[in-house]
Amino acid sequence: MGRRGSFGGGSSADDVEAPLLAPPARGGAGDGERPAAWVRALLAHGYPAVASGPAACAAVCALVDLGGAHRGARNMLAVLAWVFLWWVTGAVPLAVASMAPLFLFPLFGVAGADAVAKAYMDDVISLVLGSFILALAIEHYQIHRRLALNVRAALPLPFLAAAISVTSLFCGDPVRPPLLLLGITGTTFFLSMWIHNTACTVMMMPVATGILQRLPRGGDGAGAAGCQEEEVRRFSKAVVLGVVYASAIGGMATLTGTGVNIILVGMWSTYYPEQEPITFSSWMSFGLPMALIIFFTLWVTLCLMYCTKNTGKALSAYLDRSHLRRELTLLGPMAFAEKMVLAVFGGLIVLWMTRRLTDDMPGWGALFHNKVGDGTVTIMMATLLFIIPSGKNSGEKLMDWNKCGKLQWDIILLLGPHIFGIDSRS
Repeated sequence: MGRRGSFGGGSSADDVEAPLLAPPARGGAGDGERPAAWVRALLAHGYPAVASGPAACAAVCALVDLGGAHRGARNMLAVLAWVFLWWVTGAVPLAVASMAPLFLFPLFGVAGADAVAKAYMDDVISLVLGSFILALAIEHYQIHRRLALNVRAALPLPFLAAAISVTSLFCGDPVRPPLLLLGITGTTFFLSMWIHNTACTVMMMPVATGILQRLPRGGDGAGAAGCQEEEVRRFSKAVVLGVVYASAIGGMATLTGTGVNIILVGMWSTYYPEQEPITFSSWMSFGLPMALIIFFTLWVTLCLMYCTKNTGKALSAYLDRSHLRRELTLLGPMAFAEKMVLAVFGGLIVLWMTRRLTDDMPGWGALFHNKVGDGTVTIMMATLLFIIPSGKNSGEKLMDWNKCGKLQWDIILLLGPHIFGIDSRS
């Protein structure tokens, strides 16, 4: 091989002698652009938002003086300022920001590592974790779609069928928009009573938009066609708003509907330990009637704002009961796995509501000296999902950990600092 470094190829001397890397540019406009590029890199990585947390923490430690006896309270306020800014600015993922107190509280002397870590997995968080796993099972087997399309005959528990507004029944021929809206929002309301608002909205919004996709969009229709398209657009707004608000309202009815309810239970047991604890059944006896009143107020408001006499006629050209039945047919008959998930779901609801009843009827929790909580039975029933076979493939269970990939750890971990803050109020 000669100087040309070729085994018979056609490379030239210029190719061989040319440097592999071009020399860096010297002088000129490049020097002025480097600081700007450096600043852009910092902003692109979000480092100012990351630095805002420690800066706020240092400011609180330097400027806030609560006296020597309350040094721990000042340090806790500084840590909360740090974590709060990370939450608000999105400097790090929500789950990572929620875990920051695991190292900040011990480093600042607020509490020991064991005390902080225990707050991240107490009975309240177990309740949320188990509920999320059950919600993923419902979503995986598309049970929420069956509920929305109303497969009454396939529901193993009669009270589930009685509790849900029947979408296909309310659709009618011709379409009755107020009742169709009640069916969609009522299903959302019912599901949101048992699973988190966010998970419920994520599950139900595709169901609602799947119905709306049958309706025409846009267009420059004039005359009667233009009026029909306007009615369709108005009804579509009502459906989307109804799903979002019904999910929030349903979360008020039970303890598992939203994380705020669970935080309140923790605060109640900490601040008023001598009082009767708030149980699932006691909360529901107060929250469900109030939620129902607010829900029907929402439904009436949406009907008055977005449904007119011509809405049904406009929708009938694109949607009727046969469309929903066709959607139901595409799902196929209810499989063994779906029935088992519904059985676990219904059993969990019964256990929640009967754990602690009244003084005369103490509930099944008395059999275990009231040492079990709502989180106990939630995790127990969620565990059954990983034990019961799905009936599809050999060795396959209803759930496996791969199906839990969408588990909302950010919300679960977010509760940890709140629980610890409640427990260490002194």
